[in-house]
Amino acid sequence: MPSLRLIARRAVGLFNLKKAPVRAKIARAWIDQRLRQSDIVQKPSFPADLKRAGVAFEQWHPVAIAQARTYASAAISSIDAYMAANQGRIAKVKRDAETIMGHQFDLLGSGLYHPRCPFRVTEPGGYQPINWAFDPVRKLSFPEGFPYKEWNLFRDRPENADVKFPWELARCQHFLTLAQAWRVTGEARFAQEILDEIRDFHEKNPPGIGVNWTCTMDVGIRAANWAIALDLINNCEDVPEEQLFDAYCHLFDHGHFIRANLENTYETTSNHYLSNVVGLHFIGAFFQDLPTGKEWIDFSAKSVQKEIDVQILPDGADFESSVPYHRLVIELFLGSFRLAQHLGQPFSAHFAKRLGEMVDYLCGVLLPNGEMPIFGDADDGRLMIATDYGDWNRKDPRHVLAPASLALSVDTWRLLTPASGGWEAIWWGFDISAFTPGGQLPGDNVKLYPQAGAAISRTANGRYFLATNSIVGTVGFGNHKHNEQLSFELHDEFVPLVVDPGSWVYTSDFEGRNLHRSTAYHNTIMIDGIEQNEFNPEWLFRMFEKANPEHLKFEQSGDIVIYEGLHRGYETQLEEKVLHTRRFEHDRATGALAVADTLTGTGTHKLLWSFHFHPAVTPDLDASQRTVYLRAEGKTWALTWDDAGLAPRLDDTWFSPSYGAREPARALRLTLERAAISENRYGFRIRRHFEA
Repeated sequence: MPSLRLIARRAVGLFNLKKAPVRAKIARAWIDQRLRQSDIVQKPSFPADLKRAGVAFEQWHPVAIAQARTYASAAISSIDAYMAANQGRIAKVKRDAETIMGHQFDLLGSGLYHPRCPFRVTEPGGYQPINWAFDPVRKLSFPEGFPYKEWNLFRDRPENADVKFPWELARCQHFLTLAQAWRVTGEARFAQEILDEIRDFHEKNPPGIGVNWTCTMDVGIRAANWAIALDLINNCEDVPEEQLFDAYCHLFDHGHFIRANLENTYETTSNHYLSNVVGLHFIGAFFQDLPTGKEWIDFSAKSVQKEIDVQILPDGADFESSVPYHRLVIELFLGSFRLAQHLGQPFSAHFAKRLGEMVDYLCGVLLPNGEMPIFGDADDGRLMIATDYGDWNRKDPRHVLAPASLALSVDTWRLLTPASGGWEAIWWGFDISAFTPGGQLPGDNVKLYPQAGAAISRTANGRYFLATNSIVGTVGFGNHKHNEQLSFELHDEFVPLVVDPGSWVYTSDFEGRNLHRSTAYHNTIMIDGIEQNEFNPEWLFRMFEKANPEHLKFEQSGDIVIYEGLHRGYETQLEEKVLHTRRFEHDRATGALAVADTLTGTGTHKLLWSFHFHPAVTPDLDASQRTVYLRAEGKTWALTWDDAGLAPRLDDTWFSPSYGAREPARALRLTLERAAISENRYGFRIRRHFEA
């Protein structure tokens, strides 16, 4: 008799694949997932897998200690030399670890908080149980004890609590700092804290129970961080071996959960599914000599290598229309790539080439100070945090450049690595005896990334222009896309002037979420209050392609860089259609920017232009001169416009540099209440102004 799995696959085969290939693919994935979740498929425990391998734990564990199970402990011999020359770094790690020991965290813009569990007392050894379901901003806790498949966020959360807070804490990215502290001090209390927290987590969040199992992405990232930390502390003789055994059992259970709950049953995969298989890769590596571990390695390694062609565009950008998510996806792909190298099972040359293109894109769009431009969504997502856990800069992605440079043998990336690059590289398993961070800032770049929809003009002396004109990302799903067609960012002499206002938060503030992804919150034109691409305010992670953008020209002539593009969002959505074409001319010698809008169409329309200024900029409106003076760092720039009919005002707005954080800022709004459109042209200029 055929197996139930085979029967299910044959049933799905009844779909006409020529007519409904996507539906059939989703159905197959869904049925496979339900079978993996069921008891039909045998799911051996860690002890059972040891038995299948014919080895006792007492035999297996010394081998695991002797081998570097993940790359994190592969170059631990580099620590002694590094410590001798970098005492400040070592002191910083100790301070961060002590803060963690006190269960104080600063996540997603929360500020420092202590997630005490109100219903559990301090244990005899002094350990204080953690509230793993806490939102520190709203002082609310999510419910506990429910099966993950019964969860409905908007039905079951307390008030408007942000589910990302428990998820972020439960990623356990602080474990690596504790493991580092154990390695540099030899104090077993740091290793013991990791085991206590794993036990504590398991007690309140057994597999499949509670809010911290409702998103497999976060399970995968947690599993990777557990595997890395356990690999680093498994030779600590002062922690009970039975506690290590229990922690290994809990990590093994994560593998079964991920394998049974892969996030591949949607219209397309994304960074969620990638996190699933990367996490599984780390678990497999930890149990690499056991039957189930080998299967997990095989499945995840193949899956990760496939995803780089699914999720990465030809120009090297992540397909989700977001630079911060590009940083996350680089870390995920690089993590698995490095792990495969470490296991002696390297990924293909094609994968290495594509990963290199990803890093090149990241380097290409960096701001003059080395930080990321924030366009598209931003949620501070990381795989692991090896450097400055307590106060890492959410906007700075350059920590990836040292391990990327060493993993892919590209020296130009080394030149951009910060001084902490050597420390970062150690925990990616590299001998850094011959590695010297370059500490340079990004240099000249003039390039159009056509699939990403990003045109860049950057100089080594702090001038920067970025135009965005991208398709709705994630194969049209638009989960992290903003309405920023023909928007731009401008810096001059290392001073940020006109900027993207960022992303703010997700599910805890529908109005704020939709505001920050709206057309009016970007540096472009809005017509008749219509969004460039359609989105439903209730569907926070969906956008529908209406703009159909095009790049018309990108060229450099001497010091002048020209980008010209269009989008059809107002052609496809307005009854009296309007086509928006915009031309930028960036003067790399003076930093000046000229913007020319052409509106072609019919009818009478309301026009709204927006220019959002960095919080450090003080704007001063002189309406009679059609000028806003922009003052920052003791210098002045002038933003001017040609059409005397535009009505100006300065609005109070927000600038969000990272998830959950925002600062007051100002924006210039220019309106034309009734514009008769045929082929209208409007001009704007931003240039340095020298006051008498």
